[in-house]
Amino acid sequence: MLIPISYPLNRGTPLYPGTEPLAITPTRSLKGGDAEEKSLISFSSHAGTHIDLPRHSCTDGGSVSALLAPEAVFAPARCIEVPKAGEEPVRIHDLLPHLDAVRSARALFVKTGSGRLRETDPEAYAGAHPWVHHEVPGFLRMQNPGLRLFGIDTISIATPANPEEGREAHRAFLCGSPHIFLLEDVDLSYGRLLGEPWTLRVYPVVFDDLDGVPVVALAEFG
Repeated sequence: MLIPISYPLNRGTPLYPGTEPLAITPTRSLKGGDAEEKSLISFSSHAGTHIDLPRHSCTDGGSVSALLAPEAVFAPARCIEVPKAGEEPVRIHDLLPHLDAVRSARALFVKTGSGRLRETDPEAYAGAHPWVHHEVPGFLRMQNPGLRLFGIDTISIATPANPEEGREAHRAFLCGSPHIFLLEDVDLSYGRLLGEPWTLRVYPVVFDDLDGVPVVALAEFG
């Protein structure tokens, strides 16, 4: 059973402030004497549900094509619930009740509840959402050296109100050893994600030498 946990990318997608919106430019060309409709599509590497790779924050960090596969599989994946409101941070003490999941996961997801605002209040979802304190990645590595991906139902682990904290948190996840990839703007609304372990399948929309990329992400249940 496969459940999509990524959002479709379109011109209405909420974006982190300063991110270029998706643009679609219709074009026409002649093929065999007949007019042919085409479209030129451009979008940010950090638009919609996307994965951040070390190159995003680290000098000489690895890229999408260097560190991922066209189909990247992470198992087991675990999802924990850490309710947050507004711009509250996720901190170490929030993870302590979930140590079994933290220690067993190859991919760990945190459901803050922010995702419910994506449709009803996209401005708040994009600009005033929960974030992740830079103390968290070191704690995760200590508890689970095999963790390779951290996902969250917020548009980013950072907020515009705390830019330096956001940069430090990204560096702590992506530049530490081993790297922990970041999957942001994830749909964690499906209730079954919070129970049993599952398998995460990630398909980059563009597979190239990029610092990050929108993805199709699927949760697979046996």
